[in-house]
Amino acid sequence: MTVLEICAYAAPYEGNFIRSLKALAQTMAEAQFVFAFPSNAAKLPWVKELSKTYDVFFLPLSKARLRPSTYLQLRKIYKKYPDIKIVHSHFELYDVPVSLTAPKTCSVFWHLHDAIEIYQDFRSRLIHKVQYGILHGKAKLVSVSVRHRDYAVRLGFPVKQTICCPNGLDTRRIRQVSAPYSSRRFDFLIFGWDYYRKGVDLCIAACRQLQQPLKVGLVMSGEEYRRITEAEEIPDCIERIDPVPDVNELYSASRCFLHISRAEGHSYALLEAIYAGLPIICSDISENAFAFEFPCVKTVQAGNTEQLTEAMRQALHAGDITDGQKASCRALIEESYSLEAWTRKMKDIYEAE
Repeated sequence: MTVLEICAYAAPYEGNFIRSLKALAQTMAEAQFVFAFPSNAAKLPWVKELSKTYDVFFLPLSKARLRPSTYLQLRKIYKKYPDIKIVHSHFELYDVPVSLTAPKTCSVFWHLHDAIEIYQDFRSRLIHKVQYGILHGKAKLVSVSVRHRDYAVRLGFPVKQTICCPNGLDTRRIRQVSAPYSSRRFDFLIFGWDYYRKGVDLCIAACRQLQQPLKVGLVMSGEEYRRITEAEEIPDCIERIDPVPDVNELYSASRCFLHISRAEGHSYALLEAIYAGLPIICSDISENAFAFEFPCVKTVQAGNTEQLTEAMRQALHAGDITDGQKASCRALIEESYSLEAWTRKMKDIYEAE
């Protein structure tokens, strides 16, 4: 049996996503795994490394849903591997081409990783309506959250063809933060690759209201940061940090993790920060509900600057969480949200076909 993983993914680092697929391939050692990525991923180091073990193909990126070359390349892959049983498309871009070209003998999965409901411009709404309401065909939808599964269903995707499967964390790559609490560089850490969605504006507003000494590490590209600073003045307490290959460097330098998003899929970063042993301030959106049972997590109403300000004020005086709480958090992740738990679920989903 051959499994084709088609991924609209070209991040500079493989991250948990690619590690998850590699772990699944290793777990299903009796199956042959083949990968396809956008053309702009071809020169990435982790893609070159992946190609040493697996066959890797490349698909058009720009206007991929419309380009004939997308469909031709997919048909070439199917022709080369006539025993493909599973075709699994990740991150929406290639979902429709996959469904329109897959052999009838294949099972097709669309994996909904992202918070697509937040993209509400006319073009996005139209694409979503056509994709999920009309062109789904026999595809099964795997969603990392109930909220976004339900969004696809409201657009017309058959609920009986949906599965919810939360992400799994590669716990082996996350080290427990061991630096003394008082010596850490940042009081708060926030990932801000999407200014509005990640709640960076809320963090800035809270910093202005706190009016006390603190340091916030904002992980964001220089280009995105320049765009923000052209629109507003950033408080001196906020320091931009470039993304780094080893995320442990960021967690070990921080006392508290801000996860104050307005929308999420199923956040790897939230799982990482919990497993690393950090106190968390977390928005109460439904996509984060899985984290509410962790003793290190304090929730605030999404978009509520006053609640966030007060939670940050309390965190500045609260200190670290206990060793017992850290151990409890790690055990819960290992049981329910680890890479091993995810691969077991996905293996069961594949083998049910």
